[in-house]
Amino acid sequence: MLSNRSNKDTKEVKRISLIPSRQEQQQEQEYKYIQLVKTVNVENQDPKWSELKVDGKNINHRAYTSITIHNDFLYLYGGYQVQLGIMDEFYRMNLKSLSYQWEKLIYKENPGPRTRHQMCTYMDRIYIFGGQIHQSVSTNSMWYFDLNSHTWIKCKINQSYPPEIDNHTAIIHNDNWIVFGGFFGGTVGLHSNYVYKYEFASNTWQRIQPQNSTAPTPRDGAGITIHKNILYMFGGSNGHQRFNDLWKFDFQVWTYIPVSSNILPKVRSGHVMSIHDDKIIIFGGIHDITWELDDLFVFNLKKMEWISVDEDSARKKDKQQLSPNKDNKQDLQNSCRFRKSTRTGSIKKTIKRTTLSPLKKPDQSEDSVDSPTRNLSQAQSNQKTLDEKKKKEIQQKKMALLKIFEVDEGQKQQLRDNSPTSEKMRNSLFLVGNPKADLKIRQGKLTEFGKPLVSRFLQPLQSMQNSIVGKKPCARDGHSFTKYESQLLIFGGDRHQMSFNDIYSLDLTKI
Repeated sequence: MLSNRSNKDTKEVKRISLIPSRQEQQQEQEYKYIQLVKTVNVENQDPKWSELKVDGKNINHRAYTSITIHNDFLYLYGGYQVQLGIMDEFYRMNLKSLSYQWEKLIYKENPGPRTRHQMCTYMDRIYIFGGQIHQSVSTNSMWYFDLNSHTWIKCKINQSYPPEIDNHTAIIHNDNWIVFGGFFGGTVGLHSNYVYKYEFASNTWQRIQPQNSTAPTPRDGAGITIHKNILYMFGGSNGHQRFNDLWKFDFQVWTYIPVSSNILPKVRSGHVMSIHDDKIIIFGGIHDITWELDDLFVFNLKKMEWISVDEDSARKKDKQQLSPNKDNKQDLQNSCRFRKSTRTGSIKKTIKRTTLSPLKKPDQSEDSVDSPTRNLSQAQSNQKTLDEKKKKEIQQKKMALLKIFEVDEGQKQQLRDNSPTSEKMRNSLFLVGNPKADLKIRQGKLTEFGKPLVSRFLQPLQSMQNSIVGKKPCARDGHSFTKYESQLLIFGGDRHQMSFNDIYSLDLTKI
């Protein structure tokens, strides 16, 4: 036992343990990087969120599209991407399938290119209204897709239709389609704070006139939801500023909802707004130029107060990337000091101050060396050192990530499937020497208990294996959403004009 060892042995053990081997040092370094990566991943994990993994070829990235649900199918139409422009593609996805796959639906007659539009499902029809059809050109046309005859049909525009409009918000309520806000294109060219009601049966629109003069500022990109026959509206933009005000409308009077709590969502537009169990849910949107959000807020209608569920982490991550560590903090300060001293104006002034007369020979000693030139070369050297450190840190992080997913040769052999020929030979040899006729295998190998072991890759996806639980979406705006059972599905959007084609699910019961 260790307690029975002599003092000499104990001292020797302590002396040896203080000098780790090179392999132990390398393992400790790898362990630190792996823990760092795991810490970052844990911070990004959120059990409320799941990413739906698309099997096969995914569709093009896009923002400002629209999605809707009908009989467990997710339908998507249109959208916009900087490189491709406004799209006219029509897709659907079976949400009950074991693997999520996009199916492209092609029809000669269709609404054409459409973005910043609204889409909904009513009875056995999918309706599309408004949106942009060309750059800065909007429309007020209405189309519906008959899910029984599988044809697109254009509704006849009558005098009750609103002007050309885009970037409006809409929701179904009591067999009517309620539309708020947006931007009136064409000859109008104004933002709207009107509330329209569309009757599906008669194909007529009606503007709902409030009985009071108080109303929200005209805006587009706002969010609306309806709870107990009351419409709630939050956020939006009028082209000059964004808002974070909350209003309610009982279809007669607009009422501003004052909030006394210190917790308030940032001003935004292009966000998600939904309702679940007396709670208004706000996610994402754009706060300012190049500042998209990934925060999650809840407004409790019973307590009439905002609750911050998830804070915005987009700018926090940017600050962490820009903040210097202890090792290069002094170098960065020196580099900044040299950069300031080597501005064009400063150099000219310094040169003018140190210029010598042509009749006087300059001293070649070190004290008389041109200080701007020395500072410039030193600044360049410091910048090069910083760049090398950054490259080294990035390479080390990459190696740490690769180390996590590294698989040894033994695991590769266990996971690798046999070729069809090898599998057939294995089965034939087994059947020849098998005295029991009931022990048959189709694929895989047989254990000593007679139970076939099938490769995990040959089994169908089960129990949420077609989604990544805990993965939350990054900051974005212009994303489309729809409710499916107790889930809020979010698709696409963009950040800094970089579009997405991912699908996320927010479990509303876990908020």
